[in-house]
Amino acid sequence: MHDNGSDGDGLLEFYASEALTCPRRIYFRLKGYPERWPEFVKVRLNQGINTHSVLGEILKKRFGFELEKHLVLRSSRLGFEIHGRIDAIGDFPIEIKGKTSLPRMPYDYHMAQLNIYMRWAEAEYGYLYYIKLHEEPTKIISKIDFSQFPIVKGPNFRAFEVPYDKHLFKETLRHFYSVKKAYEREKPPRGQYSYLCKFCPYRYLCYPGEE
Repeated sequence: MHDNGSDGDGLLEFYASEALTCPRRIYFRLKGYPERWPEFVKVRLNQGINTHSVLGEILKKRFGFELEKHLVLRSSRLGFEIHGRIDAIGDFPIEIKGKTSLPRMPYDYHMAQLNIYMRWAEAEYGYLYYIKLHEEPTKIISKIDFSQFPIVKGPNFRAFEVPYDKHLFKETLRHFYSVKKAYEREKPPRGQYSYLCKFCPYRYLCYPGEE
């Protein structure tokens, strides 16, 4: 087994998408354990990729946004860096989330992820776009009204404007730092143990009896 958590400077690499997510899952990723995605999750991942692609092209061509912008926030003092890939960015970042059901309010960890992007871009606000997953995303996206962009509306779609939150950013740094300490001790941290476990590629490590 190999560790894939460190770069050449010896700093641990976290991902923005891991912000406030299960520390145990992050630990297993850093330690290089193989991912075992459930089949139903693979289907959703593929639908999500297609949805990002179709919606991203509209944001790029119609509104001049840059897609898949890579970023790194580095802290030598804390001993880690955060890597991210912003779905779309212009004067502000947009994060696109394909979901089988749309939330009434944004998820905390999605806001924490977007918050990292706002910190990097020095933006005062950003947007979370939740869109219903579909085998043919153009069917969903064709019904979206972009006339009041960036506030976008439509059936099977929800947009949230999210202000930058410095306290949330500090909380995110603390979260990553606690995983870093667990990684150094080589002792898996306690997991969050929620409904999200069934979507996790490391579930087999926490629930070995299910194999």
